[in-house]
Amino acid sequence: MMNFAEKLENLSKNLETATNGFIPREGISDERREQQCDKHGTFTQFIRTYSMPMLGVKQIKTDCPDCIKAEIESLKLKEQQAKASVISVLKTTAGIPKRFSNVSFINYEETTANTRAKRLCKAYADKWLDRKEKGGGLILCGKPGTGKNHLACAIANQVIEQHQHEVLITTALRIARKIKSTWTKDAAENEWEAMETYIEPDLLVVDEIGVQFGSEAEKIILFEIINTRYEEMKPTILISNLSQDELGQYVGERIIDRMKEGGGAMVVFDWESYRK
Repeated sequence: MMNFAEKLENLSKNLETATNGFIPREGISDERREQQCDKHGTFTQFIRTYSMPMLGVKQIKTDCPDCIKAEIESLKLKEQQAKASVISVLKTTAGIPKRFSNVSFINYEETTANTRAKRLCKAYADKWLDRKEKGGGLILCGKPGTGKNHLACAIANQVIEQHQHEVLITTALRIARKIKSTWTKDAAENEWEAMETYIEPDLLVVDEIGVQFGSEAEKIILFEIINTRYEEMKPTILISNLSQDELGQYVGERIIDRMKEGGGAMVVFDWESYRK
């Protein structure tokens, strides 16, 4: 079965022939006739006649160009509707907070202080296919109220809208709670199944890194997920209100270095909060 691109290419070729006729070939007879389309009236039909060994004489006749155009438009509309449906599902399951559901780089309030942060985050989103292939991560750290979540969600929205790739936004605390919930006897899933929730998405965004300076068990859980995604070349974005030095101490320089591989980066938000 042909996919959308193949169907569109095939219809486009048919339209070209129905509009301009067949490309002349030696030894093949071509002619044209006026035909009547029930929907669009009179049109010129091109007819190619040729002989094939064992099969005899064969003919190819072009269809009404306006009918082909209508079929192309119908195909495009169906593709747009299918794409919109996929985007809707991906956004519903992504966990994007309602406050940030419609954020983008366009509606990000740019100032002299945050220009570099916006530029780096937009570059990450624009080069997403490369980041996805190489597993490049992103760290957004620094003062609260400086737009980290807006930019992270802008990346998530662009990845979903432009590429229809799976994104999951969560917090370090939610991850710890979900994994810990598997440690009871009557748990609905085992620890690995719970971890797969965070390993499978094309892009994982983890907010509130270090907010509660969690227990060693919580740190190990978080590190295991980040490390597994690193090994599987899956991009991760970490968001933290810790300073660059504090975050390095919390997650370790090894994780910081790994997050920067594959075109990844650390963006420090060190200006005053917008909320003041």
